Amino acid sequence: MYRRAVITDEISQDLAIAAAMARDFRLEGVELRNVWGQRTDLLDDAAIARARDILRAAGLRVAAIAAPFFKATIDDEAECRAHLDILRRSIRAAKLFGTSIVRGFTFWKDRPLQRAYPLILERYAEPLRIADGEGVTLAVENEASTFIATGEQLARFLADLGSPVAKALWDPGNAYFDELRERAYPVGYEALRGQIVHVHVKDCATDPSTGKLEWVPLGKGEVDVARQLRALAADGYTGYVSLETHYRLKALPEEVLRSPSGEVFSELGAQSSAECLRRWDEMMS
Repeated sequence: MYRRAVITDEISQDLAIAAAMARDFRLEGVELRNVWGQRTDLLDDAAIARARDILRAAGLRVAAIAAPFFKATIDDEAECRAHLDILRRSIRAAKLFGTSIVRGFTFWKDRPLQRAYPLILERYAEPLRIADGEGVTLAVENEASTFIATGEQLARFLADLGSPVAKALWDPGNAYFDELRERAYPVGYEALRGQIVHVHVKDCATDPSTGKLEWVPLGKGEVDVARQLRALAADGYTGYVSLETHYRLKALPEEVLRSPSGEVFSELGAQSSAECLRRWDEMMS
């Protein structure tokens, strides 16, 4: 069975608040992106020690480091070199937090994929060498704003990289949000089956007034999150699935504001994440 986690800054920049919610909803882990207003790779030793103490007290493991690695301009040599330093710092943070998974992307999409594809593969040679030498897994996320946006594209990219340290960070919500509107489950998932090391879940739906997609509560959109989760469980996936809320409440009914322990949350991210986690509980039951 997969293990459940949440990206903490989708709840709050205050790690103690995020950890309390994760504990209240009986999650097993968290994913770290920004903590106390700072990117995880930029946390100093004192902040990392403080974060570890908070997570240990809450009984939570770190599922992955959600680094912004290679959310960069592919033609900018200086920026690409700077992102190699982000990767190195993220690997150091991963080891201190006890995880072997560091996230990466495939550059801002500014042209058709095929025109950039050879250069993306070339840019990944050094990151793969670094990851291999450090004994970590580089989890490449499909993301609509980057070149590799869908499950099918990510499966091809991983095959062409041909490296055991490069795996898929599968985000079906991102795949559906892309202009190709990939039917993430089952199409994207089937393409990636067996290559997935980490998963994000969120949901989106078409706004009837604008015709555009917007983020909605988990299970209330068009991504078919419930069937995707059932497929992961049926396939014996035992890695983490992290809620990446994105959705934000527009109305604040009282029942949405309370955690299972009765705490009332004051932050919009916490309120919205609590609603999604409650819906996730309902899906599992």
